[in-house]
Amino acid sequence: MAKRKRKTLPKDFGDLLEQASFTELTAVFDTCGLEATGGYSKHTALGFYNCPDELVRWLVEQGANINARDEYQRTALHHRSSSWKGGVDLLLDLGADIEAQDYQGETPLQAAVRSHKADAVAALIRRGAKVEVSSRQADTILHLALLTTSNADIEPMARIARILLAAGVPIGEAERDEVQRIGQQFEFHRARFNPEALAATDAALTTLYRLFDVPPVAARKHHNGQDTIIVTAEGWPAQHQQLWEWLVPSSGAAATVQGEVIRLSGRLSIEINDNGAANWDADFKKMLKALVEHLGSGVALSDAALAETRASAAVLKKGNDPAEHTDRLCERAVDWVIANPQPIPLGTPSYRR
Repeated sequence: MAKRKRKTLPKDFGDLLEQASFTELTAVFDTCGLEATGGYSKHTALGFYNCPDELVRWLVEQGANINARDEYQRTALHHRSSSWKGGVDLLLDLGADIEAQDYQGETPLQAAVRSHKADAVAALIRRGAKVEVSSRQADTILHLALLTTSNADIEPMARIARILLAAGVPIGEAERDEVQRIGQQFEFHRARFNPEALAATDAALTTLYRLFDVPPVAARKHHNGQDTIIVTAEGWPAQHQQLWEWLVPSSGAAATVQGEVIRLSGRLSIEINDNGAANWDADFKKMLKALVEHLGSGVALSDAALAETRASAAVLKKGNDPAEHTDRLCERAVDWVIANPQPIPLGTPSYRR
């Protein structure tokens, strides 16, 4: 009677793929089944991004299912399409389903687009992947690509845009809005962007502006820490945004108390409303406390406004409550800056975020 094989791969299987010989790797399947799983999503050996081509071919020849699914219903092609190491063509040659859908209904092409792997996008489209696909986040695959673009993705995004446009994917207002967002995001962080990648990223951003017929976003003007702070926008949301762009650095604490109250109120709002307080910890509580203290310094808010601010802070200390409280803190932060237009140097904060 044949010995029953294990359903799980060795815990160090990923390391073995990097270090072991082909003979040693095939020997793993003397005790493990071809569909044995490992990794965070419990995928088969074919789903490991660093599975050598020789082993991929051997596994399929032995009867491994090229379209086996992990816990998220992703196939090996999904994993390889989102990996820097590639391997898309080989899997397709061996029979991988180019239109397989994961638990979100997304195909390998969408996985490649989300991960901004331009080579995989090009390969999948060349092999016949459908570009007329939508997702929960975006109506078109081009919108999805832009929507998920961070500063580090701008260079591959420019290439992906050219590939998708050549494949006939249309441009709409949603796509143009995202290009503008990408430009604004990049300009906000430009001062601290990796200088070695700056020229290539600038060129790619210029390509995106041209392809989507979007006016280039103006370079960000930073406050020098000395000039009087004059607010010209109307309404507290626009005023908060204006002060954020002028006073808040791309990372770390601001140089002035004025910049810090804007930064703190914005960071708290983003953490609670956008992140669902997923990172809420002692540091955020210190930030909340510091914000209230700042609003009571210099030309302080009125007693009534301070009492209201403290009440909102007490609610928000739990890390998960209505946006009206974070909005109130942002509005009061703007009020305080307007009442204190002369920059006040910020001391060393008690928090690290």
